[in-house]
Amino acid sequence: MALHTVGFSSTASCGIGSLRGLLLLPLMSAGLYTSPAAAGNFDAAYRATLVGLTVGEARLTGSVTDGTYTMRLNGETRMVGFSNRFDAVAAGKSRNTTLLPQSYKLAMHGRQARTVAINFAADRAAQVVIDPLPAAVDLQGRLPVELQHQIGVLDPLSALMSRILSASQTASPCEGITRVFSGQMRFDVSLAASDLAPDEIICRVSYQPIAGHKPADNSKRTPPIIVVAFPKTASDGELRLPDRIEFPLPLGTVVIKRVRQ
Repeated sequence: MALHTVGFSSTASCGIGSLRGLLLLPLMSAGLYTSPAAAGNFDAAYRATLVGLTVGEARLTGSVTDGTYTMRLNGETRMVGFSNRFDAVAAGKSRNTTLLPQSYKLAMHGRQARTVAINFAADRAAQVVIDPLPAAVDLQGRLPVELQHQIGVLDPLSALMSRILSASQTASPCEGITRVFSGQMRFDVSLAASDLAPDEIICRVSYQPIAGHKPADNSKRTPPIIVVAFPKTASDGELRLPDRIEFPLPLGTVVIKRVRQ
């Protein structure tokens, strides 16, 4: 099975629309340089429902120390007639208030099977490996990912780690913009404070594609209103993880909730 490697001088215009659902968990990320130093381990389960039916489960685990971090997100999505399993891992270093990703890998199995791996050097994505490559028809009309799009970016899981660290140290996690590179797409994610709730901090999330997408597709769509809710308080010594994420689909709103055990 052939592999495709993308270096600094190459383009990485491989956009895979069906991966966007998996990337919604990291959509609460804030900024590359906003995460204060923190340390801890976490292990959380999530369940996704659509019109009352379970359509997926995921487990988020990881650890962060004064100098390094690791994160893993694995689970399964299910719709009528098909299912996909996914397993994503990321690792990197933290230098004061800066996260520097080193590696990221996403493996999907099921109706769609694909592996995406990113190796980082300094503040940029140095190498991307996609196996198998998307079909040529899927690449037509996409804006190419160029060198400028691979500098100063976080992979999706490192972006989530940035938000977890920030949310664990401040009562106002709903702010900031992140430059995210998934290996196929470059996009920005912005957060803003939303309605108040007795036990939650609610953020409104906006998604802005930059490269790797088809502009014609986005021009036909109304930007979705994504909601992310954090608990107002966390137990002593625990990192504050999101409790709930909601995003609309044509069939209804998908609700992802943390499962307390």
